[in-house]
Amino acid sequence: MIFTSNASITFAQIVLQKVIAWLAPVRNLFENMPRLLRLVWSAAPGALIVSLVLTLISSLIPATQIYISKLIVDRVVELVGAGVALALIIQALVPLVAAGFGFLLLQAILQQLDSYTTQVMSDRFLLFANTQLLQQATRLDLAHYESAKFHDILERAQQSGSNYPMRVLRLLIQLLGQVTRLFGLLALLLRFNPLVFVLLLLSALPTFWVSVRFSERRFWMTRRQTPSRRLADYFGKVLTEPQFVKEVRLFNLGGYLVDQYHDIRQDFNQESKILARRQALAQVSLEIISAIGFYGAYALVLWETIRGLVTIGDLTLYAGTFQQAQAATTGILLTIATLYEFNLYVSQYFEFIDLTPTVTTPPKAKPFPSPIRQGLMLKDVYFTYPGSETPTLKHINLTVKPQECIALVGLNGSGKTTLLKLLTRLYDIDRGLIAIDDVPLSAFSLADLRRNIGVLFQDFARYALSVKDNIGFGNLPHREDELHIAQAATDAGATAVIGGLTKGYDTVLGKMFTGGVDLSGGQWQKIGLARAFMSDAQVLILDEPTAAVDAIAEHDLFERFRQLTQGKMTFLVSHRFSTVRMADRIVVLENGEIVEKGTHDELIAQKGRYEEMFRLQAESYTDIAK
Repeated sequence: MIFTSNASITFAQIVLQKVIAWLAPVRNLFENMPRLLRLVWSAAPGALIVSLVLTLISSLIPATQIYISKLIVDRVVELVGAGVALALIIQALVPLVAAGFGFLLLQAILQQLDSYTTQVMSDRFLLFANTQLLQQATRLDLAHYESAKFHDILERAQQSGSNYPMRVLRLLIQLLGQVTRLFGLLALLLRFNPLVFVLLLLSALPTFWVSVRFSERRFWMTRRQTPSRRLADYFGKVLTEPQFVKEVRLFNLGGYLVDQYHDIRQDFNQESKILARRQALAQVSLEIISAIGFYGAYALVLWETIRGLVTIGDLTLYAGTFQQAQAATTGILLTIATLYEFNLYVSQYFEFIDLTPTVTTPPKAKPFPSPIRQGLMLKDVYFTYPGSETPTLKHINLTVKPQECIALVGLNGSGKTTLLKLLTRLYDIDRGLIAIDDVPLSAFSLADLRRNIGVLFQDFARYALSVKDNIGFGNLPHREDELHIAQAATDAGATAVIGGLTKGYDTVLGKMFTGGVDLSGGQWQKIGLARAFMSDAQVLILDEPTAAVDAIAEHDLFERFRQLTQGKMTFLVSHRFSTVRMADRIVVLENGEIVEKGTHDELIAQKGRYEEMFRLQAESYTDIAK
């Protein structure tokens, strides 16, 4: 008895686990639904309500039409059997036929209205969802963009966010219509035999289970392929984008890169084909079960008709109703299975939306000092890039006066650009303190801090937009101020470049769009400098400002720097010591640490690292002169 009891409990537990496993897709299905509906409601509330109403009304029409067909058949049998004249039969049937035609016409109108409403809702939602994604992308830290895992998440979000949320919504509305339609059909079937519903469910459940399982496998297959897909897309980018064109041809890389792209995509196709074949074989087997269910119910109705328990009209009614109810039940379960799959993709969109930046504005931000009175202080600053174990900067101590010009010097990888990124809070320090007028940078709002720091990085952005935009982006509120833009261009020595363009400041730069004009590296750098000089910032950061300009232009810029940096705290990074000499002080970094500080003459006299680099560069020019 004890053994039997335990066995019963174990069996009950197994059954319960199986039921829970079968219901898992339904449970998981609703995890993102409230959030998705709120998203759609925010994008198109009116269209959502109209679509729901149209779906509900349209879904009740099939059951009504079947019932009208039953009434027509029964009426015909009754009148013919009574020997009624043809004219009277036609007269009796006209209202029923007219009602059937009216409902058919109504359904066609409702379907077109629903199609129009769905398209409007889809367009509005797509715009809203993509805007949300782009806004989130601008909020995230620079550290996110230097992580391969983040780019996988972004890739999946871009693919999922464009289509799947709306697909889920359409399926959800479709499911509501299918359920409403099924209830209408069941109301007719229950007049015959309640067990018919059980037969419907049992014949449809296996198809549902197979759809869910293969949907889940396809999703995880696609998710697993994300890194490889990004690699294939990268090969496509190298083969089609202008910056790679010359080398791809000069080094005959075209064939190799095309083969790499083809091989990755071919592997995807092969894996997809195997999964599709397995699903098709499983689905064919289950169609037999569905057919047995239908013809079993059909045989039962025929038997009842032969025995005279139901009319010919009832036979038509129940046979048609069962066939539609079976299709509706299967459709509901398949819709749930598809919803489950699409919901997995929607979760990838929300996975990206849920990412949180670590560099944020504090709740009660302090105003940035205007003007800066005491200056900038870095005290025992340490910083390590995410994913790295070795600090890029360590034990950094530096004090800068409000109007002082500091040159940062060092070999590549010594930490110069990283230090400038910390000053703009593109990253937050690991430990130590960076403060302006004794207020930590983290106490200012990000917008206020960055509004007061003008930056030109070595790898500055080259926008495929007009000259006006490329310069005006340096101070967005003044983007339409033509005098301000022209002055910035003059300060950067870019007027000659712009004057040589056909449309002047309205010329589109780059070859991405029709009519675009490309510039040389030095010309682009002058445009970038003009963008930096647009800023009214109190702090100016110039990272290799003369790297791509010629010697004559460099000499001209020296004189401009002296004028433009007056009254501003300036940080200058350059490998050209002729540029560095204009600084009030020079800071030498090596292996992430400050090893020397002082004026040019002081550092030359110390005969340390700076003197060695200066001498080597001077000797190279001397050798050339000889």
